[in-house]
Amino acid sequence: MVINMFNIDKALSNFGMRLQEAGIARNVTQDDLAEKCGVTPKHISAIERGISPGSVTLLLNVCNYLGISPNTLFDDSFPSDNDSIIPIEKHDIFLMYNKLSKSNQEFIDSSITHIFEEQTRKS
Repeated sequence: MVINMFNIDKALSNFGMRLQEAGIARNVTQDDLAEKCGVTPKHISAIERGISPGSVTLLLNVCNYLGISPNTLFDDSFPSDNDSIIPIEKHDIFLMYNKLSKSNQEFIDSSITHIFEEQTRKS
């Protein structure tokens, strides 16, 4: 049995990159994020550069302030056979979808299914 080794350096680098992308997407500076999370901008910078892992408390505060799921920041950090992690640029759409009524969600679901089936037939 072969076990894939987890590359913590790559995971920290990817995490930092996703954090930086989330901040940029929401027009949040390192200074703003640091102030809201009770750390220094230097600490946020170190996390974004993959030098520091931060803490679970900081992770939760960052996600709360940015309005994102922790999963968003771990995209590309773990091998995955499916695309279950929502990319940052689609996160706002997912949040809006969750606020729709059940009937509107069903409409969106059936529309996506129809479009996917059409695309699959053409491929």
